[in-house]
Amino acid sequence: MRNSKAIVTLAIAQKYLEKWKKWCQANWQKYTERHGYDFICIEDPLDDSARAPKRSPSWQKCLILGEESVNKYDRVVWVDADVLIDSANAPCIVEGVAVDKVGAAPEWATPNEQLAAEARDRLFETWGITDEKNEGGTYAKYGIRAQFDRIVQDGIMVLSPSHQRSSLEKVYHECEEKGLGEMPWLSYELLKADWVQWLAPRFSTVGSVHKALYYPFLLHKPHTKPSYFKRVQGKLLSKGMPGRLVDRRASECATTALINTFFLHLSGTAGEMRLVDLESTSWRDWRPG
Repeated sequence: MRNSKAIVTLAIAQKYLEKWKKWCQANWQKYTERHGYDFICIEDPLDDSARAPKRSPSWQKCLILGEESVNKYDRVVWVDADVLIDSANAPCIVEGVAVDKVGAAPEWATPNEQLAAEARDRLFETWGITDEKNEGGTYAKYGIRAQFDRIVQDGIMVLSPSHQRSSLEKVYHECEEKGLGEMPWLSYELLKADWVQWLAPRFSTVGSVHKALYYPFLLHKPHTKPSYFKRVQGKLLSKGMPGRLVDRRASECATTALINTFFLHLSGTAGEMRLVDLESTSWRDWRPG
């Protein structure tokens, strides 16, 4: 019997599909079995027009609610293909979200807005970004005349095909790529419609934000390549530290990040999924020697 809710993702390039299958598929399966979801990985483009390849594939999340394999569900949880789930402990994400609302967390709000702002400053310094200090500035940067001070982080969203399909498709067909993908446009449309019900930040923790806040020693130095790392015969070394110890420290931190949250979104750092020990379900399990 088909479940009434599904987790859906999109992995339409071979490299993304391979990573999703290797690191996410079994991890998500455990979560879906615990909470009674089906899950669907869409492997083919939902739009094959000449316009589609000119934009990031992430735009096509706006088309999923019209997909035949998806639109029969009462609730659809969109999850980007670079997300890991604390499958043993994360509660059901749709619980408490009204059926006519979109459940989502705000960008720059994990674990709270004050600490996220500190993490953002560290990341912007690392990345060499000197403007775009607030969400309102992000809207303006892309020509959106918005009155909102938050942006919806659309990597994880609770949706309803019967309520939000037309709005998501409107964003896809009427908005254009301006360097940041679909997120500011989709956020604006959802907030304007008063559809957003904010999720607890633990349902949408961005890995780079968590790292900047709690493990800033893993960030690269500002405006430089990671000079304290160097490659010798294919192995990663850090000022004489064996590569295995560097990887172990990074693995400890990445695993702890997942244990501390529910959904860990490794946006832009999907390669770090390999660092997470997915067998650890508690801090009691993770006691490296």
